[in-house]
Amino acid sequence: MRHLALIGDSILDNIHYTAPDPDTTDWLRRSVGSEWTVELLARDGGTMADIGFQVGHLPTETDTAVLSIGGNDALEHIGILEERAATSAEVLSHLARIADDFGSRYRQVITDLGPRVRRLIVCTIYEPPLLNPAMARLARVPLALLNDQIIRAAARAGADVLDIRTVCTEASDFVMEIEPSAGGARKIAAAIDGLIRGTLPRPPITLFTM
Repeated sequence: MRHLALIGDSILDNIHYTAPDPDTTDWLRRSVGSEWTVELLARDGGTMADIGFQVGHLPTETDTAVLSIGGNDALEHIGILEERAATSAEVLSHLARIADDFGSRYRQVITDLGPRVRRLIVCTIYEPPLLNPAMARLARVPLALLNDQIIRAAARAGADVLDIRTVCTEASDFVMEIEPSAGGARKIAAAIDGLIRGTLPRPPITLFTM
């Protein structure tokens, strides 16, 4: 018996958005079968400030943990998309400060979580198709900076990365603009299942770092 823990936010804890259909956790439990237990520690609305509480409940025998966090932290800065700055340098400076702060906190999350599990898989933040197409296009810019911080932190820690941007790619994968639909939850579960079994249809790239 092997143990999988799901840590983070509504990418993993999404029964409120998928019901009466199965959520990510239900799909995973069905797909991994009796070989694994699946422990849901993630909480809808979770931020990086909440991870300590979740990690505190992590079973000691956890083989693999999937971490999806940062989306709600990013929402705290949604107002930047409507700000009027005097110069492009001011905009870039603001974005850089947000990314640096995000990266610092994300690295601390991995520092706290990584030693507790044999394998850590971190998820990027996906790009939801907001009702306002212009806003959705603008949102990709700060999200790219935050996802860069996630990938950098994972590379330093030797963690695997599941790029959710390549998993949830259709409007039908979302509800309420930013939450996983039943279809999106099933895709996320299938991607995680493929990662832990090594059966993803396309082999992952290898990122070499110094």
